[in-house]
Amino acid sequence: MAPILEEFGTIREVQTVTETAARERDLNSLSLLTAIIILATVTMMFGAIITVFIDRSLGPRFWGHIHVPKILWATTTVLLASSALLEIARRRLKEHDRQAFFRFTSYAAVLGVLFLAGQLVAWFQILGSGVSLAANAHSWFIFLFTGLHGMHIVAGLAGLACLLVRTRVPAGGPKYQMTTRVVANGVFVFWHYLDFLWLLLFALLLAWRR
Repeated sequence: MAPILEEFGTIREVQTVTETAARERDLNSLSLLTAIIILATVTMMFGAIITVFIDRSLGPRFWGHIHVPKILWATTTVLLASSALLEIARRRLKEHDRQAFFRFTSYAAVLGVLFLAGQLVAWFQILGSGVSLAANAHSWFIFLFTGLHGMHIVAGLAGLACLLVRTRVPAGGPKYQMTTRVVANGVFVFWHYLDFLWLLLFALLLAWRR
């Protein structure tokens, strides 16, 4: 009788693990779908702005070439580094290494804050350079691009903060940990997309000439 009960318990345990894995896959799919919907909205908004940028630049009114502050090169590097750290954190979370996940996610969040600080410095450099925004209306797009993108970075930082709260100390059982992994996947997809979006905007500012 005991061997039969032991075998039944093993089968039940395997079924539970299988059901949990299937549940996590479903939640990851839902998280990814939610991220795609949000990012589609973001893409449409920035797509409209980029279209206006190109269309007005081709108009009869002369807009001088935009002089991009050099600090934006540094902030771009910082943002890319933050994404690399988040990928390391994601792998550590998958391996159930909570402390390493917390550490690398914290580093990435700090870099995100530094990115925003650098964008603000760029604003002050433009305003202090003596550039006439009225005479060179193209310059306004630096503020528009960096400002709107920065707002989305703030949203991404809020997501990272949520993950840091969830992993600051050991807490919860398998269901809690599964939810953390699902949330992390959604937040990281959003953050990586912001990287891609910034590279596109930065390249546009650098390359566009009349």
